[in-house]
Amino acid sequence: SQNPARENVLAATELLTGVRVPTPAAGVVSTYLKITDRAAWTHAEVSVAVVLQMDGARIRTANVVLGGVAPMPWRLPDVAQWLCGQSLSAAVAGQAGALAVVHAQPLAKNGHKVPMTRAAVERALLRLVLA
Repeated sequence: SQNPARENVLAATELLTGVRVPTPAAGVVSTYLKITDRAAWTHAEVSVAVVLQMDGARIRTANVVLGGVAPMPWRLPDVAQWLCGQSLSAAVAGQAGALAVVHAQPLAKNGHKVPMTRAAVERALLRLVLA
């Protein structure tokens, strides 16, 4: 499970020495969307990465991960599970965006990220609809 108080799962004596990114399988589509503060442009206020394994017009598997909303990347397993079996469309993108923020618990000074997150998830999926 995700623990915002802990940024990784490495033990104190472990060291990450590499990362392997496999070639996507046939039918995989993906996108990354980053929303930044115009004054800074350095880090994401909110970002979202989406990877979908398509089976024709239907989504077979999905991964949706947010950035900028927690101390580490934040997976959205409920959104990913809901997307499975859906046909990718603008309506589905909008519903996924709404589902992405159902359990949001903003802090005192970052409540503005909730509607940004909803919009980011929707826009990322819309990119894939239009691709």
